[in-house]
Amino acid sequence: MESTKVQVGAFVLGGIVLFGVGLFLIGSREKVFNRAFDVYADFSTINGLASGAEVRVSGLQAGQLVEIQVPRQPSGEYRLKLRLEEKIHPLIRQDSTATIQTDGLVGDKFLEIDKGSDASPSCAAGCTIPTKEPFDLSDLIQSSHQLVDTTTATLESVNQVAENVNEGLTQFLAPNRNGKNGAAELTETVASTKQAMSNLAEDTEALKHNFLLRGFFHSRGYFDLSELTPADYRTSKFVKSSSAKRVWLASNELFTRSSKGQEGLSREGQEELDQAMDIFVPYLPNRPIIVEGYANAGSPDDEYRKSEQRAEAVERYLEAHFHLSSSLVGGIPLEGSPPQATGKKTWDGVALVLLP
Repeated sequence: MESTKVQVGAFVLGGIVLFGVGLFLIGSREKVFNRAFDVYADFSTINGLASGAEVRVSGLQAGQLVEIQVPRQPSGEYRLKLRLEEKIHPLIRQDSTATIQTDGLVGDKFLEIDKGSDASPSCAAGCTIPTKEPFDLSDLIQSSHQLVDTTTATLESVNQVAENVNEGLTQFLAPNRNGKNGAAELTETVASTKQAMSNLAEDTEALKHNFLLRGFFHSRGYFDLSELTPADYRTSKFVKSSSAKRVWLASNELFTRSSKGQEGLSREGQEELDQAMDIFVPYLPNRPIIVEGYANAGSPDDEYRKSEQRAEAVERYLEAHFHLSSSLVGGIPLEGSPPQATGKKTWDGVALVLLP
């Protein structure tokens, strides 16, 4: 009898000990005996998140979801109660953000909380932290479907445009009753237009030299420098005009002489021309420019030849450097005698003249 009581007592005592140890282990695993604090987070959708889900703080396992409060109306949000370990309390600030995430593509749902910033106040027990709405794989698939639909519609539009262009080209290249297609007729039209413009230019040039109309064109300012002598140029109406702009440049500023005695524009001379053209730039490219060449040393034929070479050198540079039309840039040799209207008696170099 005594032996039976001892055995029963030992069995009961052993059961109590085992129950206590199991209860301790379970409580320890579930962190029942750890100090904790609660915070809240609100979401419009929880994407299959369930009570008891794990809560992590910057990847560290820190608590669990203990309650999900269902909204009272459709426009409301789910209110989640999170129980976190006290040891991570310093990391939870008012600017910490909670998101719903998934382990892998199809794993369990859990809550991830980002650490807050040092400057943000601490989140006290019972506070509500900001949230980011979850992005689910189904959303990505739906977006992909929409993108595919949009791409398909765009390709259909491109195909329609290509068909319209192809149809237009087919009609353009198809021969008409005369056996010519649109390309051939367009080529003939362009050629006819060029011929008409050429004829018009020739007719206008002929009118300039007509005895009855020559005076009209001269009064309007139409002239050919190749037909003007230096004397005619000096007394011409446009040279005397007060609206003509003029810049004088000395030969020693523009030209350099080679060992064979030939002159050429120096780099410094090109820079001088560029600076001189500054006052003409606002009027380009529709105002004509004349380069007057001057040379006042040597025999008359030497002066004429040298002044002509200087004018031509500057004329070629202006056309190339400023992309001017050759019909709006001309040069004339004036030896060493400028027009009387300029007020100069002699000059050695060039003068740039912007005509009115």
